[in-house]
Amino acid sequence: MGAASLTPRERRKLTEIEKGLSGDKVLARRLSTMRVSGRPVTWARRARRRALPLAVAVGAMTTLTLLGLHFVLRETYLIGAIVAVWLATVAGLVTLVVRACRRWEAAERAGRRTPWPIDPSQV
Repeated sequence: MGAASLTPRERRKLTEIEKGLSGDKVLARRLSTMRVSGRPVTWARRARRRALPLAVAVGAMTTLTLLGLHFVLRETYLIGAIVAVWLATVAGLVTLVVRACRRWEAAERAGRRTPWPIDPSQV
């Protein structure tokens, strides 16, 4: 089956409509991401979003606590515990930085304001 062709008048009208819609940044962002707006944020989604930053903070405090215990007790097994907790904390911190950079780049692509008014390529 062939598609019905548009008359010149219909093509002009369609072009006018597309020009009018191309200036709408919010519509363009919604169509590009295809996100459902107004979706409620549940406590489980909020908890998942805050789990990694909380784990990094707890890991940092645990590392400092183990370091203090090592200075007081001078036990060799505490060195292994410090290294393990510190590596997990650094891995979580790197993940948080990567997420923040991806959000920053997505905001720049969508034309939204970025957190800092500097150009990341000049840093």
